[in-house]
Amino acid sequence: QIPGTSWNDIAGGNGFSLARKTDGTLWVWGYNNSGQLGDGTTISKSSPVQIPGTSWNDIAAGGCHSMARKTDGTLWTWGFNYYYGELGDGTTIRRSSPVQVPGTSWTDIAGGYSHSLARKSV
Repeated sequence: QIPGTSWNDIAGGNGFSLARKTDGTLWVWGYNNSGQLGDGTTISKSSPVQIPGTSWNDIAAGGCHSMARKTDGTLWTWGFNYYYGELGDGTTIRRSSPVQVPGTSWTDIAGGYSHSLARKSV
C-alpha cells in the first residue's frame, strides 16, 4: 500500500507514477531521469513526494513527461521534451519542475508516449 489516504486520481508513465489527493495536492514517485516527477530534480524517488501547490485538478502521464491541470484552468507540464516538444511550451528543453503551457480554459488532458493532448473550452 502507498502511504497516505484520500487518493482521488492516478496516472502512470514509463516507470513513474502520479497521484492526486482529494485536497488537490499532487504526489509523484518512481523513475525520474528526465525530470518527469516535477520535483526539480532528476533523482528517482521510491516513495511519494509532493509537488508544490494544492489546486491540482487533473493529471496525466506520457512516456517520460507529466501533465496536470489546475482548478483555474491552467495547464502545467514537465519532463522529457527534447525531440518532440511534447510539453507544449514552445521549446525542446527538458523541465524538472512544472512549467505553464500558454493559455487558460484547458478542460481535458491526456499524455501519449511522445506527445500530449489537451482541449480548451470555447
